[in-house]
Amino acid sequence: MPDPTTENFRATEAAGIFGHLTALLSAKLAYLRARLELVGLEGREAAVHYGVILALALGGLIVLVFGYFFLVIALVFLVAHLLGGATAWIWVTLGAALLHFLAAAVLLVVAKARLGAPMFTESLHELKQDQEWLKTNAKPN
Repeated sequence: MPDPTTENFRATEAAGIFGHLTALLSAKLAYLRARLELVGLEGREAAVHYGVILALALGGLIVLVFGYFFLVIALVFLVAHLLGGATAWIWVTLGAALLHFLAAAVLLVVAKARLGAPMFTESLHELKQDQEWLKTNAKPN
């Protein structure tokens, strides 16, 4: 932003208090604009930064899930090999699948139970008290 010139100061002095207030408002708005541009720039940088972090975390989660699948498959074939038989792996795989479905069902039941718990109880209680106070203390016009 260019520095104010002597002519600008003289024009402001000639305008009186209104000119001073206008110049003050102009300076404040210029300051605000500069700060908002800085916030916008930093916001874009932060979005890129956190986007990269999110992509890396998501990639890590995907690799973790694949690793888990391979571990389960390896354990299925290991147990099938220890039990012997040509079709033992089918039954071991079925058992592993049933075990995972059971674990998923338990987790869903726990999640459903926690979903029913009320949230923001203190805030709701305060709002109800405020409403009651307004009803009892409201004066008709």
